[in-house]
Amino acid sequence: MPIFARRRIQSMIDELSVRIGAEKTRDLLSRLQSKEVTQVLPAEMELGILWGLHRLGEVEVEPNWWEGTSRPDAYSSALLAGRNVAIEIAAPNDNSISAEGPMDRVAQAISACADRVLKGVGERLYFKFGETSGYQSGVYRRKVLVPKKFAVCAAHEALIRNWIKSGRYTKADLAIRTPELHLDIEFRKHRQIRFHNIWTSMPPETHSATDNPLYQLLRRKASQLKRTKAGVLRVILLADAGSTLLNRLGSVGEVDPTRRRVSGREIISKFVEDNPNKVDAVVVFSPRREQLSMGLRANPRWAVFVFVREEIDGFLSGLDKLAKQLPLPRFEGYQARSLFRQGAYDTSANGWYLGLHYKGGIGMNGKSEVSISARLLLDLLAGRISEQQFRYYLGDKPDKPSMFKNWLDRGKTISDVTMKPRSLDEDDDHIGLHFSDDAAARALRSPEQS
Repeated sequence: MPIFARRRIQSMIDELSVRIGAEKTRDLLSRLQSKEVTQVLPAEMELGILWGLHRLGEVEVEPNWWEGTSRPDAYSSALLAGRNVAIEIAAPNDNSISAEGPMDRVAQAISACADRVLKGVGERLYFKFGETSGYQSGVYRRKVLVPKKFAVCAAHEALIRNWIKSGRYTKADLAIRTPELHLDIEFRKHRQIRFHNIWTSMPPETHSATDNPLYQLLRRKASQLKRTKAGVLRVILLADAGSTLLNRLGSVGEVDPTRRRVSGREIISKFVEDNPNKVDAVVVFSPRREQLSMGLRANPRWAVFVFVREEIDGFLSGLDKLAKQLPLPRFEGYQARSLFRQGAYDTSANGWYLGLHYKGGIGMNGKSEVSISARLLLDLLAGRISEQQFRYYLGDKPDKPSMFKNWLDRGKTISDVTMKPRSLDEDDDHIGLHFSDDAAARALRSPEQS
């Protein structure tokens, strides 16, 4: 799965199912196995947070004793010592603050039209959308020039047909210009992946601290907590499932000094300030890779951002404990979203392979060990990858002998095989292949030659 390893997800489901019940388990499984990334990533985040709360101590999921039909996602007595906490969980993404949906609809419609002219052309088209910006009534606005609703009209169809039939589609882009649509269509040699075949120079952004989807999401989540009894802490937990607003928290340039765009920090702070009687805190969990020296980046860790009206004793300590209980993320939210859409997590796709490790001597009698991906070997044996792909993943160069051939040519054969300990946070294992000198693979020699 995108954020967590599939093994870890199964382990969490197995452990939580007794506590959350059959209906909630079925709901999570249905969303986790959806083909829509907007279902899968939020379900993963919700499962991870519920499991983390469970690991902390007593927690009730969607408590059935709650008054009214609007129940919180969780009710914990372990997150904050000596105080109960009602928790709502949400995992926003960029869908609602970007033009991705309208751009995709245009791309799908034009691709279908192109295929009616010449089958196979549509899946090789790449779409570049223009944008416009300026001040309206004193407020800066920026938007992609793409209509919310789109259908291929007769004029568009004629343009596309002439572009393809003339053969120009392989040499020059097709431009479509209307007051609502600024589009350049490019034909590429290779098949394009849906949602990766659209582009605009405008990033996902908002221009108002209150009139935006994130603020509205927080309002909806706060309404789930309206029946909270006095003395119970009301908390909204946001998990970054591919949200630019959340991913930018704490980064350089997060707040725009020109005030043309509004940051996630400003939106959440404004919400907490505006709703003192509805929510006590908003907390963001965002998977991040820290920048290391020489351009390297560390493995992802959970970054936690807390928004409160006033300090809550012991709250930060409780959140730190929760973050440590959460399974380690494998990618940042936007990366997981992109990889899922490329089909990288389908069970029929190639596995996620662990890297190769080597140790030992290279002399005649030296012992060597190489740890290779167990899934890589299995995919080779199952025919999912070729020998050339197998060698590529092992780091062999196409014009040079493989390392296994080099060892065999030196008279070394496999003398032992070991399985490395399995990790729940990896969807692969290492197989240790031990090599040592073997007369069966070399010329005979006297003891003095050893």
